[in-house]
This record gives sequence, structure tokens and C-alpha cells, in this order.
Amino acid sequence: METKNLARRLALVLASFVLFTLVTGSCKKDDAADDGKYFVRFNANGSKVEFTVQGSLVAAFGQASSQYNAVFTGGDGTSNISLQVFDGKAVAAGTFSGYTITGGAVVGALIGYSDASGTLYTQGSVGSNASIIISEITATTVRGTFSGTLKSSGKADIVVSQGEFYVWRAN
Repeated sequence: METKNLARRLALVLASFVLFTLVTGSCKKDDAADDGKYFVRFNANGSKVEFTVQGSLVAAFGQASSQYNAVFTGGDGTSNISLQVFDGKAVAAGTFSGYTITGGAVVGALIGYSDASGTLYTQGSVGSNASIIISEITATTVRGTFSGTLKSSGKADIVVSQGEFYVWRAN
């Protein structure tokens, strides 16, 4: 029964990620505001990826019943990344990895990366090595690091390393 509930929650999480990716990917970006203040950057199989389009570098926090969620995004006209953390209490600075159900809430991390070809990579099944560390949350910004191995059906895995983010906090 718990496995069935986990599968349902994960399907909801992935659907939320896809919707969020579509919404942020279709937003008009203001290149004049691209002053480099905020960023999301990481190595994907050793190649540097960096997002500096200020309109895409956003943190948002939400709650539904006992489920809390935070999303940190970055992107440009060709690719994007979404870092999500889940908890049974208000999301605070700390380390989030894998995903499980604890006290009726999903707890853990989800990383989704859509590359320039449009292929969506996520960390795959339970037991992944994806990790998001939130080091600082202020009233206006969120800072942290991330890493993990991302997968897409029929594609070679992408090892994400040295990931870091500093994004504007929307709420």
C-alpha cells in the first residue's frame, strides 16, 4: 500500500515538474536584466552549464496540507533545470536527498534537467544519489548546492557535479 501511495505521489511530483518546466520555459526573458547577479551552474558530464537569465532564476515555496515543497529554477531559451525539495514541515536550510514517505509526506529531492535537445533527465527511481543542500534562505534569496546522476530512457546518464545556485525568492 505504501509503495502504491509513493508511486502516486511521485507521479504527482513529476507532473508538477513538467508543468513548471513548461511554464518557465515559455516565459519571456528580459535580457536587459541579465546582470549576472543570480545563477544556477553545474557540470554535466564534465561540461559547464550556467544559467544567468535573471527572469528564470527563481525560488518558490508552497504547502498543501502536510506536504511542503520548494522549487529552484534556471534556464535559457534552449535548456533548463528544476531543483525541488519536499518535506513534512516548512522547507528550511538543510540536506535533501532521495525521496521517501515520512509521516504521510514525501521527503527528499528531485532534479530535472532538460538539455538543448529537449531531452528531460531526472534522477530515476528510489535510491538515487541526487542531493540538494540549501545553505541559506533569506526573505529575498536562496543559495545552495546540488549533485546527482540523471537518467532519460534510451540515453546515456548525465552526472551532475559541482552544482550551485543563488536565486531570487518569489515568496
